[in-house]
Amino acid sequence: MTIATVAEALRSEILEGRISPGAELQQAEIAARFGVSRIPVRDALNLLAAERLVDLRPNRTARVVSLTAAELDEIFDLRRLLETDALARALPRMTGADLAEVAQEMRRCEVEAGQPTFPEADWRFHRALYAPAGRAIALSLIRDLRRLCQIHLAVYPALRTEADRWSADHRRLCAAAGARDFAAAIGILRDHLDGAAEALRRAMAAS
Repeated sequence: MTIATVAEALRSEILEGRISPGAELQQAEIAARFGVSRIPVRDALNLLAAERLVDLRPNRTARVVSLTAAELDEIFDLRRLLETDALARALPRMTGADLAEVAQEMRRCEVEAGQPTFPEADWRFHRALYAPAGRAIALSLIRDLRRLCQIHLAVYPALRTEADRWSADHRRLCAAAGARDFAAAIGILRDHLDGAAEALRRAMAAS
């Protein structure tokens, strides 16, 4: 099993909520589970630390990132700034092929709604929306910020029941983008992000 394979397995477990925020990741236990030495595990954890999914500790342990409610509020503030800017830059440059890809990713999201794989499908949809902006650095930052949110969203299964709400937002975004109604599209995206932030705040307060 390669470093990339170990990293991908751990990444999926973290982002799908099978490993909770703050959980300790011990190299020896992970190595035994995957049937590898500690070296690929150490390197896989280094990869995940570079992605800001894991905090490394000096005693050969690591923890899944765990953020406070205030930190997550800050992350959503940054997401609003970056994602609405990316969409505003992307919309005037969208071609018919770009809109077709966005619509295709929207349909894939609806198929995966409510499933553990939905967040990755959701990212593909948003990435397709923002990609025409041609802002690779911004897109990378948005991906990282979304993952930090997802680590925490994934541990509240009740939030999956709101997948229909997010799908409805996606359909409205697609319609506004296709109609070249830029102001409406940006407003829908802002409301979409506000709704996700509020849903996470409610879930954290109730836990």
